[in-house]
Amino acid sequence: MADSASRVQRWLINGIVITIPLVATLLVVLVVLDFILGVLSPIITGVTYVWPDEPPVPVIQLATLLSVIGFFLVIGIIAEHTPGKYISERVHGTMETIPGVSTVYESVRRASKLLLDNETDQFQDVKLVEFPHEGAYMLGFLTAETPPVVEASAGEDEMVTIMVPLAPNPATNGYVMHMPTEKVHEVDLTVEEAFRSIATLGVAADSLGDGEYSDT
Repeated sequence: MADSASRVQRWLINGIVITIPLVATLLVVLVVLDFILGVLSPIITGVTYVWPDEPPVPVIQLATLLSVIGFFLVIGIIAEHTPGKYISERVHGTMETIPGVSTVYESVRRASKLLLDNETDQFQDVKLVEFPHEGAYMLGFLTAETPPVVEASAGEDEMVTIMVPLAPNPATNGYVMHMPTEKVHEVDLTVEEAFRSIATLGVAADSLGDGEYSDT
């Protein structure tokens, strides 16, 4: 009986973890598309005006799709070239200085980059660190070698820079810590597996391989 209750509870948690982010993402996408379609509505109006009779639905759908793709292409081309690149950076900088708005903007921006660019590529390796107190361990991502000035200030010969992510969004929340190499442990996990475990609040940890821990 206890096993059945535990199984049902696990199914319920899995359902919540999968459904809520999916619904939230779909809502954001729908709102963005609705806004873009509103901006592009004159193009659709032009198609219906040029067409002698009422255009077929597939024609309107195709015009809408091509307009959306064209909109993204134009924005991307402008953002990639000067002064478009400068304008893009200024837009990001301005949005990130607005209280309240900055948090939402940065989260959505990072989530978009994660979807399109596979942001896990920025992390080199998965590590295990003792945090936030002795006897407690968290997964972390090796991001870079620690600058010598930090090592000198800490009085350590060799340190590494670790990003310790927070659930349920490991790509946008966490702590950047400079740690002595002897305090960092190896763990036999890929970056993708660690991301999945953290993003699912540990629910996906059951499917991970057996870890082999040792000092770096």
